[in-house]
Amino acid sequence: MKLKKQFEDFYKEITIDTEVEDLKEKRETLENDLKNNFPTECGKHNIEVKKNDMEVFDQGSYKLHTTIKNNHGGSIDRDVAVMFPLDIDQNSDPRKIKGYGRDAISLWNRSTTIKEPCLNVSYVENETEWMHIDLPLYAKHNESVYLARGKEFATEGNYSWELADPKGLNDYLVDRINVNDQLRRIIRYIKKWKLEKYYNSTLDHEAPPNIGLTLLACDCFIASTNSEGDDDLTSLQKTIQNIVNKFSLTYENGVLVKADISRSLPVTPWTDVFKKMKDSIDTYGVKFYNRLNTALQNLIDACNEESEHDAGISVQKVFGDEFKVPAKLVNASSLLIASAKKEHNFG
Repeated sequence: MKLKKQFEDFYKEITIDTEVEDLKEKRETLENDLKNNFPTECGKHNIEVKKNDMEVFDQGSYKLHTTIKNNHGGSIDRDVAVMFPLDIDQNSDPRKIKGYGRDAISLWNRSTTIKEPCLNVSYVENETEWMHIDLPLYAKHNESVYLARGKEFATEGNYSWELADPKGLNDYLVDRINVNDQLRRIIRYIKKWKLEKYYNSTLDHEAPPNIGLTLLACDCFIASTNSEGDDDLTSLQKTIQNIVNKFSLTYENGVLVKADISRSLPVTPWTDVFKKMKDSIDTYGVKFYNRLNTALQNLIDACNEESEHDAGISVQKVFGDEFKVPAKLVNASSLLIASAKKEHNFG
């Protein structure tokens, strides 16, 4: 099986299997502060939120065990949902609730920013962010769940309580990923590809969202195994081929000018996770397609190479230097020829 050991070593290199101790400690402290202080902040505004009714649970990559290391110097990140009963008819402005959440957890050693879908809690040392935790706030009202959307100073029409189902989304993905170790590895490989190709991107919505890549990987996954075990190279190549095939391409005078891909959430509110990317500028979709298609071509080359060394070079173009290329093998006849030339070299 081609590059089996290299993929195994690479996977160990990029994987965060368990919580790093600092992140675990900060998450527990943050949960305690929220439960102790958020009801008090709400009470100052005559809003009743009971500590015992608050739920705090993981979502995203930590929940799914698909987190990867960021060796480009980026900060550690984690998504932690906060859910509590709230009458959103009486409290129709989610910006205010997010403001009370920020006031409940802002301390000297962390800064909290109100972002459109969540609170962002940043931990900084030596003027550099080393970790952040995203806290989406969910209100339970009339047997439904609503996400608090809107930036702190969002104008009318740009903030709302949006129907959501964070636990349903967790269940949907856990049911697919927890029973399939190869799929989990493929998701991590694709997220590593994104990190390698977009690590210096600073533009909003330029990079494909991780939830989109995760859902596409689940949809398009092709298992590959043989008598030696799982063949991750072939599985990754076929899975990415299926993802590439999902793009809708528009050409003008032979030039690709638009590349669209869609994937709706499998639960409420059923929105297209690529909508913000598509609503930005067409070049984002074209860049996403071209970069993914380049990765596909490199993986096809790797599958077709005869030598492990040459195959490894092709895969390294996808993932960067963290993927180690096996040494080039020299056959015995080549060594004999080289030795003979050396013995008769009088120059």
